[in-house]
Amino acid sequence: MKYALGNMLGGAGGLNPDGLSLDLQFATDKVLTARKGPTPVLTRASTATFIGSDGLIQSAAINEARFDHDPTTLACKGLLMEEQRTNLVFPSAALTTQTRTVTATAHTLSFYGTGTIVLSGVHVATVTGTGAYPTRTTLTFTPTAGSLILTVTGSVTQAQLEAGAFVTSYIPTTTGSAVRSIDVCSITGANFTAMYNQSEGAFFVNAFTPALGSRIIVSADNNGTTEVNKIFTNATFSAVEVTDGTLQAQTLPGSIVANTAFKLASAYKLNDFAASRNGATAVTDVSGTLPTPTQLKIGSGKGVEVMCGCIAFLRYYKKRLSDAKLQTLTA
Repeated sequence: MKYALGNMLGGAGGLNPDGLSLDLQFATDKVLTARKGPTPVLTRASTATFIGSDGLIQSAAINEARFDHDPTTLACKGLLMEEQRTNLVFPSAALTTQTRTVTATAHTLSFYGTGTIVLSGVHVATVTGTGAYPTRTTLTFTPTAGSLILTVTGSVTQAQLEAGAFVTSYIPTTTGSAVRSIDVCSITGANFTAMYNQSEGAFFVNAFTPALGSRIIVSADNNGTTEVNKIFTNATFSAVEVTDGTLQAQTLPGSIVANTAFKLASAYKLNDFAASRNGATAVTDVSGTLPTPTQLKIGSGKGVEVMCGCIAFLRYYKKRLSDAKLQTLTA
């Protein structure tokens, strides 16, 4: 029996008919190394914590990727990507009564244990812990600017007070506040050029995020805002947007729920865009030109709008997959 060489090497009807050029299985493999295509590079200027495979809080070194786990089921959630945050209270391991200066923006207080924190000064509230680790008690509130007094009684461990509308991974402190730097994960240069097709292609991602504002899951861009092909969340919906300085195409494949995993696939070609979420019929846009990105950002775009969640897997195809294929992938 004879086979055409082109078919064997991935031509029509061959071993790679969809043109898969990037396959990152973060939750399964727990490494950055790609099964197919280039391996992304992750940078972070500080250490950072995550939940390890044993269900306990662990520390990752500078520039080390974090693969977060459910502390109860021990299931891996995928690659953890977070924005920069600062823990304002200290010592975090066993919190004591203290006064901290805060701004008039949303803050989130979190801790483990059954003790109580009474807030007074620029915000008034009483927060009572509901259990030891892994039960994390949280409160999101917006104070007025000034001095926030935290009066602590009982067991309050791994305490955190951070500016932000949702809780993030634990940032240990001792004698002062501490910063966890932003995670940046990217494919650039010749590696990007080899895996990305400017004329047509498709993304397929499984992710979750607690942040339902403007948060980018994956972005092919020029490290700016003028040449962008991205998947992102906004309010309570997911979206795919293509722009070359002006909006060229946008598809809104449906609403998402905070901290709930979703699958989303998007495809692009000149005047031919589509996206499907969780097996729904693909939403299309039949008008728009294509951008010319120079890099792939995973879990953010332009180094900002970080998703603050986990990516279980990411695949990229050099072909504009059919609407039916997008729907089947995400079902």
